[in-house]
Amino acid sequence: MQTHFVFRQMESSNALRGYTEERLEKIKRYFADPLRISCTFSVEKIYHIAEVEVVLRNGLQLHASEATENMYSSVDMALAKMERQVRRYKDRIRHHKAHEGRSAKVRLGVLAAERETDEQVGEVEPAEAQAAAGPEVAAAPERPQVKVIKVSEIDTERLTVEQAVMQMNLVHKAFYVFTNAETGGVNVVYRRDDDTYGLIEAADGVEPASAE
Repeated sequence: MQTHFVFRQMESSNALRGYTEERLEKIKRYFADPLRISCTFSVEKIYHIAEVEVVLRNGLQLHASEATENMYSSVDMALAKMERQVRRYKDRIRHHKAHEGRSAKVRLGVLAAERETDEQVGEVEPAEAQAAAGPEVAAAPERPQVKVIKVSEIDTERLTVEQAVMQMNLVHKAFYVFTNAETGGVNVVYRRDDDTYGLIEAADGVEPASAE
């Protein structure tokens, strides 16, 4: 299996290619020949960023990235991070099989960060002063609409909840969207601050609010 290398904001390096290939052998020994391996190296200011992505033939994905002031160190740390997760799930990775059935498509959007204007962060007048000034002055200023920067559509993997948690950890994400193999619904698993996991399940319908 040939590894695909991408170099951004830096010169291509055969030495770095060879070093990464050698370090990847420790990952490959845990499973059969992977479907695809890609490594991206980039430099941003003083940071040397190494990203490694492995796609296995059973559909599972591995991903890890690290940024240090030395690219070789970034490669070492990224692959060490990946190996820890592979060792944790090695038996389940080897025996994993894709689930048959229809998977859902979902849209993922990237929203611009909301920035407060100088007027919004200024001193707020007391409610009594706003009321005395009249309805035009008392009205709250309009907030700028959230700007959508990017929208992409993905096919969600058909997994059990347990498999989705494993896949989330293998790609080092804070959450993972998937099609529940048992219910067919779109679910989200996510990592909580107390080191437990949360599960969001889309309801079939929403009950209307009762009028009071």
